[in-house]
Amino acid sequence: MAVGEFVKELKETALSLAPAIGLIIFFQLAFVQLPLMEFAPILFGLVCTVFGFVLFIQGAKIGLLPLGQGVGTTFIERKAVAMILLFGFLLGVVLTTAEPDVRLLTFQLEEALGPAVPRTELIIVAAIGLGVFAVIALLRMALDIPIHYILIPGYLLSVVLVLFASETVTTYAFDLGAVTTGPMTVPFLMALGVGMASVLGGRDPLKTGFGLMAVGSIGPVLAVLIWGIVRGGM
Repeated sequence: MAVGEFVKELKETALSLAPAIGLIIFFQLAFVQLPLMEFAPILFGLVCTVFGFVLFIQGAKIGLLPLGQGVGTTFIERKAVAMILLFGFLLGVVLTTAEPDVRLLTFQLEEALGPAVPRTELIIVAAIGLGVFAVIALLRMALDIPIHYILIPGYLLSVVLVLFASETVTTYAFDLGAVTTGPMTVPFLMALGVGMASVLGGRDPLKTGFGLMAVGSIGPVLAVLIWGIVRGGM
């Protein structure tokens, strides 16, 4: 990564985060007024966040996106559909397990609800759900199935399951459905889809290559709802 490109990305990231940081500082000075020794680590954390965003974005551009696109293109060119489906499932599982948003949300759930919500078990359930629906999303692309044929039944099924799940399970099931499609899963899976779409003849790459995460996000919702209903007691 060139120094000039890093500096440019750092400026853009700092500018995009500046309103949020400014708001935090304003409320600290006007209302919260934490002691300086307590607020100093927060400021340090914000600085780390800016640099972390820059490094992650550059890493995604340099590593995740080209690799995902290359894998999708290669498997389709070799007609190795089974391999790309297996790869998509495993990728969905491992990326969700590593997803920072998922780890933060499950940490907050554990802090709020205690041992009633086993953090590791919840992450695994959500990861399997995304992995399964990543496979369904890739099959949709390979078979050119209209996306609403999956989205409508998927969300209708989730609404039916809500009737049997507790309110607590319902709330964090839908929250997990949102955060599983975060900065780890989106770049790689989207690049995988675009790579597949680029070599599927007679298709519109824009229509075919996107929508993968829309389908994938249904999986964690359904998986957590089913897990909560089967497990009970929450």
